Amino acid sequence: MIGTSPTDPPSEVPSRTVHVITHGCQMNVHDSRRIVQVLAGLGYRETPDPAGADLVLINTCSVRARPENKVLGTLARLRPLKEFRPGMRLAVCGCVAQQHGQDLLDRVPWLDLVFGPDRIPDLPRMIRELDEGGRVAATGMDDPEDYRFLEVDPSSEPGPTAFVTVTKGCNRFCSYCIVPFVRGREASKPLDLLVREVRGLVAAGVREVTLLGQNVNAWGRGLPGDPRFADLLETVSAIPGLRRLRFVTSHPADAEDRMLDLFGRLPNLAPYLHLPVQAGSDAVLQRMHRGYTVAHYLGRLERVRRACPDIALSTDVIVGFPGETREDFEATLALVQEARFDGMFSFAYSPRPGTAAARWPDDVPAPEKAVRLAEVQSLQDAISASRMARYRGREVEVLVEGPSRDATRVREGIGDRRGEVQGRSGTNVPVHFRSDLPADQVRGRMARVRVDEVLAHSLRGTLVQWEET
Repeated sequence: MIGTSPTDPPSEVPSRTVHVITHGCQMNVHDSRRIVQVLAGLGYRETPDPAGADLVLINTCSVRARPENKVLGTLARLRPLKEFRPGMRLAVCGCVAQQHGQDLLDRVPWLDLVFGPDRIPDLPRMIRELDEGGRVAATGMDDPEDYRFLEVDPSSEPGPTAFVTVTKGCNRFCSYCIVPFVRGREASKPLDLLVREVRGLVAAGVREVTLLGQNVNAWGRGLPGDPRFADLLETVSAIPGLRRLRFVTSHPADAEDRMLDLFGRLPNLAPYLHLPVQAGSDAVLQRMHRGYTVAHYLGRLERVRRACPDIALSTDVIVGFPGETREDFEATLALVQEARFDGMFSFAYSPRPGTAAARWPDDVPAPEKAVRLAEVQSLQDAISASRMARYRGREVEVLVEGPSRDATRVREGIGDRRGEVQGRSGTNVPVHFRSDLPADQVRGRMARVRVDEVLAHSLRGTLVQWEET
């Protein structure tokens, strides 16, 4: 396993532009930044306007059917633009690209390039082939033993927060999950490379780093000395200047005691844990090949809450999995009620081609899936509101990310809040407050904020004090 740097730009490169559309998870966001990083070495600069871009790239997700369908819809909307500007290149990458490869090129004749996540370092070669008039499909996967982790260029991370990949792929093979087929087997990034990346990011002004992996707890497997994920957390948290450390996504079967016990002990480890449960029935969990029971899962929550009583917990839930009875679903409701999650991502099951569950009868009718999804979401909405209420009147530490966005103000009904900035609490809740300094002067600074108002998904408050710089 090696870390590769983006190709250095030649002495003279044509100025070109790229517009990136990202669907899916934080891993896809991270991959999009690495793509822009590599393309910068080829003379491309990023543009927010697809109409004027020389290359429009769609980074895709295929974990569920809806995001995959969204990609096809996006390609259809881009077709007139491509016909108006034949010199524009259109590319699809990510999980949908990995899954469909050449077939996607065959189905979409106005598409120029399809490549999987492992092929990002090969973009210089693929761009050359496009410049020579070809159409390219590249979906080979690297061997985990020789996986090419692309080293993060700090200049490609524009804000006070950054993502750093620590693992790629997954060996779990949950029966519903497409990830092992489109992201490959697990590979862990070497510790020295990770430390170098985080040090570089902190030196460039990054204050919060999120460690990423499809199963982030699996970090260390296959590395010399068999280090554990807890070792990585302790090492990275000790890097001077790093104010906050986060990680996603954890698998409950790999959430070891030592890792959970670090919450509340490492001062910059944010008190937030996303731990997907998927179902509250042991029978369904067994069919999902999750590798744990409900009792084990609840034991993980109890352990981490002992270590950090105010930790915020979130989860994933799938309803309508093959064979899920009403009794199974009610067990999920019972788990959600007992767990008291701060937040939840919930979905109706949809078969993913190539997975084990796709061969089973999809026997929960779509209307019943919709009913169950509405029920679990309604329950969680009530719990989330109760959990959010605890912030009223409290002081929270906020890392300022920039000015409050218009979209956020409209969605939350805040109205005119000129001079407001926004950031997130350690528990990952958006916080808005009026700054006594311009946003560009406080971006990346920590502030103590007293919460005056609790909204549906965010907080508003009053500045108490800035952290000394």
